[in-house]
Amino acid sequence: MPRDTSGRTASNRRTFLKGAGITGLAATAGCLDQLSGGQSWPSRPVEIVSPWAAGGGADRTSRAVADAAENYTEVSWNVSNQTGGSGSVGMNAAANADADGHTIGCTAPEIALFEHLDIADLSPDDITPIMQYTEFPATLLVNQDSEFGSVDDWIAYGQDNTIQMANSGFGSSWHMAAAGIASEADVQVEHISYEGAAPAMNAVVNGEVDATAVGAAEAAPQVQDGQLEALGVAFSEPVAALPDVPTLADEGLDIEIGSWLAHFAPTGIADEVQQSLLDTYQSVYEDEGFIEFMENNGFIRTRRTGDELSTFLDEQYQFYGDLVEELGINEE
Repeated sequence: MPRDTSGRTASNRRTFLKGAGITGLAATAGCLDQLSGGQSWPSRPVEIVSPWAAGGGADRTSRAVADAAENYTEVSWNVSNQTGGSGSVGMNAAANADADGHTIGCTAPEIALFEHLDIADLSPDDITPIMQYTEFPATLLVNQDSEFGSVDDWIAYGQDNTIQMANSGFGSSWHMAAAGIASEADVQVEHISYEGAAPAMNAVVNGEVDATAVGAAEAAPQVQDGQLEALGVAFSEPVAALPDVPTLADEGLDIEIGSWLAHFAPTGIADEVQQSLLDTYQSVYEDEGFIEFMENNGFIRTRRTGDELSTFLDEQYQFYGDLVEELGINEE
């Protein structure tokens, strides 16, 4: 079932913003709606651009969206992975595509970070938001054979030694999560960038680095397989993806932080196409197959659309600007 995010706001700069509650809009299929000028959407296959590597949350959930969307349109939906620049390469590609609704982008907190970190000239003002459909509490992860058996062990080591932390790219949401957790724990960290959450986790599995912080649902398969150990989740309560893992608050670290995913179209898209996209995404969100995928894989369903999503993106832009300043994060 969708998580009700009503009434949850940031209590401090390190808190994972929740925003306003879900509005239960009636979902209708956007299949070949006739538009002005005799055109229709979609008139050819739709591409979703995932800005991170295959195997991560953006890739896996975008493929689930694409699969479900084919039930409500008469064209195929495909996902491409265009990585680099902490997600800016893929997001820019989608933002600069033809504004006809046939190229969709996947975005995350990075859209609120690029300008603050001088990574790219790209912000929420440069996209047309469609729908946020999930959120990811960050999870502190180490190798199963690591000397860190608990958060206390990790902190004790990091106060006298430098911990190497993998992330999904400089300025990524998982870089910010790792930096926020390290700041709260007052440990020394060297941040090492990879092209997505999946490569970051693999670096921990392979012993290239000491730890990482990525989404609970992304980490669950490798935790269950015994390759990784989750020390704690940065959320207000245990999560379904890792039900036996304590919260970081339970382990003495008062922090909630993570990521989220939303899909967007380029700016300048026609109102009729935007509405058809929104109608299709409303249907996808309620699709039985999509719900089953999200629940079976531990992804939290959280829906924001329209003005609520636009306001949320503006809040995220301010939140991450403050966090960058607070943590003193600069290009290395």
